Amino acid sequence: MTAEQRPARRPGGRRPIPPLIFLLVLAILALGVWWKVIHKNEKASSTPAACSSSASPDVVAKLATVSTIKVHVQNGSSQAGLAAAIGTELTGRGFTVLDIGNAPGNAEITTAGQIQYGPKGDFAAAVLSHEMMGFELVMIKSIADDSVTVVAGQAYQGMTDPTKAAALVKLEAERQGKIQAGCSSAALPPVNPPASSPSAAPSSPAPNS
Repeated sequence: MTAEQRPARRPGGRRPIPPLIFLLVLAILALGVWWKVIHKNEKASSTPAACSSSASPDVVAKLATVSTIKVHVQNGSSQAGLAAAIGTELTGRGFTVLDIGNAPGNAEITTAGQIQYGPKGDFAAAVLSHEMMGFELVMIKSIADDSVTVVAGQAYQGMTDPTKAAALVKLEAERQGKIQAGCSSAALPPVNPPASSPSAAPSSPAPNS
């Protein structure tokens, strides 16, 4: 063979392309599977694990004793005597009412009302939320003790039926008992009251407050 003579090129001498495409598709599929697994693990780790710890019946009974909850009752509506009527009802249900009066500056609240509490009063506020229908929970960091202030508003329609409220308070006490036993509050569902009608609203409130 001379320098000018070269072997004839075989037909189809190029490297076939389909295997490369096949490998590329496999790599993309593997990447997709890996991405789903990573995000599934992240989602699972961000979901609090269920907690099976619980408090003793004595602890739950103590938490459900509402006489330990101290309440200030204020009237934030234009209805005279509303705070006094609510204070009487709360006292009848076992709560400790510290005082009754008008909202500071005679400020009016357009909603059903507010339950104002500090860092130490979150459980007491949660319990009262089952008594006061439609009241907003308002956390005020400057409140130093564990007392709670109930401010009735213009849209006040009465308190929760006593029997239903008592059942919800018991559930709230059980939830708080689990927290005290070591459960994370994030791992426990909140106690949501079912749809219900209010108890009879005061028909003839006393004047003032």
